[in-house]
Amino acid sequence: MNASYVKLQQAYISESVAIGNWQIIGYKGPGAEDAQGSTTGGAKSHTTNFEYTDAASGFTDNTATLNAAGITGWSAKNLAQFNDCPVAVNWTVKTASATSGSAGEAVFTAAINQSNLATCTALTPNFDKIGK
Repeated sequence: MNASYVKLQQAYISESVAIGNWQIIGYKGPGAEDAQGSTTGGAKSHTTNFEYTDAASGFTDNTATLNAAGITGWSAKNLAQFNDCPVAVNWTVKTASATSGSAGEAVFTAAINQSNLATCTALTPNFDKIGK
C-alpha cells in the first residue's frame, strides 16, 4: 500500500531534507520482489494483478533533491485490463517540496493517469486522498 510508502518517505525527508528511494527508506513494494534496485532507484515488485515500481532514475546515492518539481517515487501498473481500465501505469505518487513552510516539508500527490482517469478511478476512488 502506498500509504506506507508516504509515511516512510515523510520520516526520511524530515531527517534528510531529501527524497529517498525505496532501498534507503526501507520500503518494499507489495507482493514478490522483482528487483531490489540500486543507489539510483529501480526497485520493483509484483502481485498477480499489479507491478509496483520505484523511480527508475533521478536518484544519486539513494537520494534525490527535494524540490518543487518533485519526483515520482511510487507507481503501479495493472497487468490486465480491469473493466475499461487499460493495462498501463495508472497510479503514481509524486513527492515534492512544500511551497511554504520550513525546510524538509514535502507534498505528496497521488494521481491516476489522466489518459485513463474516467475508466480507472472507479477501481480506486480514494487513491488521490493518500498522503493528504
